[in-house]
Amino acid sequence: MSILVPLAAALLVSSAQIPLATQVQLPTGETVELAADFVAYEADKQVLTARGHCELRTGDMLLRADEVTYDEAGQVATASGNVMFVGPGGMAAVADSVHVDIRSFEANLQGGFFMQKKGVTLEAMLAAKTPQELRAMGETPVILSGTRIRRTGPNSFVVDDLAFTPCECGPGEPSWRVEASAANVVLGERATLSWPVVYVRSVPVFALPWLYLPLAERRSGLLIPKPSTSSLNGFSLEQPVFVTLGRSYDMTFTPGYFSGGGLVTRVIDDRGTADTKDDLTVRDPKVFGVKGARLLSEFRYVPSEHARGRLTLGVLYDSRPVRDPRDRDGAFYRELVDGAPGPNIITDARGLRGEASWQHTQELGSGWYDRVDASLVSDGFYTRDLTADIIAREFQYLRSTASLYKREDELYAGLDVSLRQDIRFGYNFFQPNLVPADAGTATPGLPPVAPGTDLPSPRTFQRLPGITLALPERPLPFLGGLTGGLKVEYTRLSPMLHSNGDEGLDGIFRPQANAVSPWYATVPGELVPDPAQSDGIFNASDREARHRLDFLPRVSTSFALGDYARVTPSLGLRQDIWTGEVSGRTYQRGYPIAGLLLDSQVATTWSGREGAKYRHAIAPSLELRYIPGGWGRVPSAGATPGGPPQPYDEVDAAVPLQPDGRTRAFLHGILAVDQTLRFKRGTNLQEPLRLRIGQGFDLTRNGSNPANPDERGPVLRDTFARLSASAGVLTAGGQIRLDPNTGRLTQVSADFNIDNGKAALYGRFDDLLVTSQAALDKGADPLAIGPDAVRRRLDTLVGSALFTPLGPSSAERVQTLIAGTRLRLGFGLGVRYEAFVQPLVDDPNPLSQQTLGLSYGPACDCWRVEGVMILRRNASPEFAGINVSVAGFGSFGSGG
Repeated sequence: MSILVPLAAALLVSSAQIPLATQVQLPTGETVELAADFVAYEADKQVLTARGHCELRTGDMLLRADEVTYDEAGQVATASGNVMFVGPGGMAAVADSVHVDIRSFEANLQGGFFMQKKGVTLEAMLAAKTPQELRAMGETPVILSGTRIRRTGPNSFVVDDLAFTPCECGPGEPSWRVEASAANVVLGERATLSWPVVYVRSVPVFALPWLYLPLAERRSGLLIPKPSTSSLNGFSLEQPVFVTLGRSYDMTFTPGYFSGGGLVTRVIDDRGTADTKDDLTVRDPKVFGVKGARLLSEFRYVPSEHARGRLTLGVLYDSRPVRDPRDRDGAFYRELVDGAPGPNIITDARGLRGEASWQHTQELGSGWYDRVDASLVSDGFYTRDLTADIIAREFQYLRSTASLYKREDELYAGLDVSLRQDIRFGYNFFQPNLVPADAGTATPGLPPVAPGTDLPSPRTFQRLPGITLALPERPLPFLGGLTGGLKVEYTRLSPMLHSNGDEGLDGIFRPQANAVSPWYATVPGELVPDPAQSDGIFNASDREARHRLDFLPRVSTSFALGDYARVTPSLGLRQDIWTGEVSGRTYQRGYPIAGLLLDSQVATTWSGREGAKYRHAIAPSLELRYIPGGWGRVPSAGATPGGPPQPYDEVDAAVPLQPDGRTRAFLHGILAVDQTLRFKRGTNLQEPLRLRIGQGFDLTRNGSNPANPDERGPVLRDTFARLSASAGVLTAGGQIRLDPNTGRLTQVSADFNIDNGKAALYGRFDDLLVTSQAALDKGADPLAIGPDAVRRRLDTLVGSALFTPLGPSSAERVQTLIAGTRLRLGFGLGVRYEAFVQPLVDDPNPLSQQTLGLSYGPACDCWRVEGVMILRRNASPEFAGINVSVAGFGSFGSGG
């Protein structure tokens, strides 16, 4: 129902020939109930007058006023004094007076406006006695006023001096509005406004010569443009177009153009002399960024309450020069001069690039569900070229998953696929990576490649597919208190279009085609050439496509030790069987897993004010996990059997391995004390404090001393403490881990958030001890150094034992600090600031990125416009764009 229905009702009432009777018969045949304290008809003047609690009522419409007059000769109707109208579809109006000319279909209003109501029934609106009571009812998505309104057709009107607010503002004066000198309105379809101006309070902030607004809940039309500028891509402008395809489907097309970032100056010493007079100065485009037109399409669907999804597709023609995909810094190809790379870059355009994503969830019935969460890009540099944020630019892969599963209380069965796109390098995924003609590749650290060569890209391993059957633990019949469960999983790990990874000697793809001794070797070696990488042959330490069947049954029980403790022993078994898809070799590995949990709890409860009940609990616990060894071994690397083990994922590396791939026995333990404070008031239960302090133990250490690999003995693992707290507007947490053997902190993390709705302050700090890049380049295990929580495998309680202990020089600290604030100021203004700091030490300018946003939104908060500035390290400030958030736009809003 349109916001102008009240006018139609006024015309309907006023065009009647009203006799002096309680019931009035209209020309349309409809009967109107007329009631007032006094009704008089002057026959000579043909004027009907009703005064005092005047009420005109039909089945679903009501008009109330202090006085109503109708001039039958002049065909003019007037309602004055506390005028209020209620109609179907949530339509309502209040005014001081309304004057309607029946012949011209014009209405003049004084001191009034129309409202669209929701969240309130028609019966409740009809029962309202005063305009104030009507205005306060429910929510008000639309408020509209105009000085003169003329009907031009059955469902169309022309409105002069239009002013309206299409959002859920309060019933009083809204803090913002749109005004126009004239508007052409078609009920339930659209409104076209001439010279519309957006006012905030009484200040004009935005004007257009013409504006089209849909007046239906889902109406096709233009959305708000998205301008932005950055040093990465220069100025860009995108214009979304919304297209509705019915109540359950819609699309948004967003054409846009990126002007491209600026040029950078580079000085070249082309003769290799100290004399700078003959140096060349060239201006090259920036390595990262795009230039050209893009079309981004988004399709959304909700065909039923059990299914929904979104599909996006973006196509970009990038005219920026091509780059060497092997270089993570994106070096340009250069023209050959006398057989060597010269100063000028190859200007061949990168051409078509794109992105796609699909999110889908559906309930199929009978406990079956499916889910898709997929994202892909055309090349590894696509995200870095379009994203200025330094955090998002550091992502190393995109992950896509799809699953079909049945979930019940006593059964889980599922089929899933998991794909990863390696975006560390700039390789194309769907077309050849050809070196341009007449190009020389003199990128430092990379071997020369002849023009026209198709550069081999890494072959990322995927889960194609995985099948899981799980029986959750439940009481076992006839076994007296035992519970048991079973998990069986089949997995195929393989590249998408190949049967092996072709990584070469070390089993790791390296663009520079150098190999290192593997991390499990006795003495890590130096970089050596790797002729086996990308040679198209399954040899060396190439990873082959592998099938694995994993069995994991488990039984447990629990019993009390008097009134003070509980013991929960468990026994499990993991059995894995592998088959190589290329070699045909079969491996198996199995081991038992014994677990024991001893825990207790002491609690104190007391009552506080206002009926609050408090509970403080201290819960000490000791958890042990023992694996005595096992049988079989993890598959070896490459085409030659009997080599070192080559685990692919967390299941392959679930326990520490010996150099020949057999399971290393271990006994791990964690001794911890938990404290919690909880309080309950009514049905509200909160936990303002939780503290966990613990110590990890490796009680059967093996081979930790290089001088005596057979040495056994207990050793302390991480000492840790974890805290979470909340009080009113404050939430905070922290974690610390210490390696008592070296005295080094392996992890320090802390975060807090203070938010009272108008102001917020937040921060997060992380400090991790990790394996250094230099050690990784020499083949070290990425999980060799760090906190137990990072290095922990599936079947262990603390970090895996090392094959080759690494010294302190092989470790480095990675520190990150993110802090920010959000403020809501007066008159709807808002400001936010965020700083990303990395590293915190050994850098004169550790601020990697600062973001400042200044925004405005009305009191109803139905929309907010924010301008964003970004300052990155060693760069000039740049305007990052305008963010527009829209929520609750009554009859034509998109939500959000």
